[in-house]
Amino acid sequence: MVLLAQGILRQYDRVLPGREIVRQEDSTLPPELYQAMCKLGRLYIEEGLSDRAACVHTVLDNARYSLGGDRWQLGVFSQLDFRFSSVTLIDPDLRVPTSDCAEIANLSGAFGEDNVIEHRLYTQLCEATERLGGRRQHKAYTALRQLFGRYSLIVERQLLDYLLENDLTPLQRMIVENFFNLVPDIWLVDGLAHRCAHCGTLMRSHPNKKLFSQGRCPIRQCIGHNSPKVSEKLDPKDILRIAEPRILTYWTGPAIDELAIFDTARQNKLNTELYPESDLCDVAINERAIGIDAKSYTSPVTLALRLNRSIGGLIHYRRRILAVSDRLIEDNPSYISTLISTLDKKGDPASLEIMSVSSVIDFLKKMPYANQT
Repeated sequence: MVLLAQGILRQYDRVLPGREIVRQEDSTLPPELYQAMCKLGRLYIEEGLSDRAACVHTVLDNARYSLGGDRWQLGVFSQLDFRFSSVTLIDPDLRVPTSDCAEIANLSGAFGEDNVIEHRLYTQLCEATERLGGRRQHKAYTALRQLFGRYSLIVERQLLDYLLENDLTPLQRMIVENFFNLVPDIWLVDGLAHRCAHCGTLMRSHPNKKLFSQGRCPIRQCIGHNSPKVSEKLDPKDILRIAEPRILTYWTGPAIDELAIFDTARQNKLNTELYPESDLCDVAINERAIGIDAKSYTSPVTLALRLNRSIGGLIHYRRRILAVSDRLIEDNPSYISTLISTLDKKGDPASLEIMSVSSVIDFLKKMPYANQT
């Protein structure tokens, strides 16, 4: 699994610039992916099945489904002692490696963080905002993360206005070229761009017209938990921009919970900050008194493994709250108990308070005034 996850990340890096494609050639495949395919082939043979891992295209397509599901058809993946059975390595709609994939790729310690997509994306954004210097840098980071969370589908004119209002015009070219794409015609529904009423992103046309006549939202944290609903139909003549797939996967989707927590704190007139100091945590209350991080990893095991290595910026807060998506708990009622049982019982991981997002929101609503901790 580590080799497969690393191979997927390497292959993604290779095709991302758009100059290369995935080829069924040993000389061009990332060695991690080739070795993983060989080991998968052995598993199939050992189970008396034909080798279904010989084609790289089949393996990558199967990686869009959970390892313990019917698509892989490997009995060993369904065994109770296989802890990654619920893991999906490639986002089924956006075709980018998932957070779980990045975490598994790092398990051996031989795969540098620079090769993890989310880390690289974060580094790219920080390098851009650092050019603004000082306090302005952190304000720019928060403004951009809010942009990706609230306005992943945006009219270009509105995007430029947002950058002007938030003093981001020095970064305008980099933001437009690196973080947004023009909306392609293939994603239009009856010639219009449909905005999801739940998360605000671009809905995609879907072959199942009976079930998704108005399109289907591609955001994992939104689809499957909300009925498809369109809030707005935009004319592509206005020049529409959509956040690119990496942004949608790592920032737009998770922002659903992060912004819900922040908005609740703000509505309750608490002293709150979103993505403080370029993302020490997702939401801070009373400066360093309370730090809240919302997580949407599909696997509680991979989330625990990450936290066992480091709890990140939460280390800087006196009270450290980890908020787990209610949608994940609905799908897996034992999510929190599995997460807690896998976390180290000593050190920084033991200091975390694990709560559902809805519980965190209720907690914030009961804080009577801004200075209470």
